Amino acid sequence: MITIERVEDGNSISLEHYELPIKQMIFSGHPRHILTANRAGYDAFVIKEEGIVIGIFALDSGIILQKIGATINDVYLRGLSINHAHQGQGKLTAVIPLIENYVKMHMPLAEHLYLTVNVKNEAYYAFIKLGFIDQKKSVRQNFQQLKVMRKEIK
Repeated sequence: MITIERVEDGNSISLEHYELPIKQMIFSGHPRHILTANRAGYDAFVIKEEGIVIGIFALDSGIILQKIGATINDVYLRGLSINHAHQGQGKLTAVIPLIENYVKMHMPLAEHLYLTVNVKNEAYYAFIKLGFIDQKKSVRQNFQQLKVMRKEIK
């Protein structure tokens, strides 16, 4: 069974067995950074299966929302990654509804879940299949061109 857990101290999470190819890390960010970023409106999470960390993400309700054209009540899904050993097994399909349910319970004013995807990242198509809609808008982050995507929280 897959669960998500909010993380209080990202440094306390062992990533010893967490594998993520460099190419994917460029798109999602380093898992340790996602877990330990410290700013207002930012909460880090782990994705677990049978007590083992198989994924990382953060929910961000900070300044990023303005940059991507979202409302102040919406939520940005940041740095989502699945351990390479667990990819291609439907874990992403299982975790998106868990994230949506968390947002509904803890951020009841949120209407949309946003994310950005590198224009060269094949995960773009996985997010389309999961109900995210390309907003036909892109933003630059460092040297990357990112597509803005949005999913209605139901």
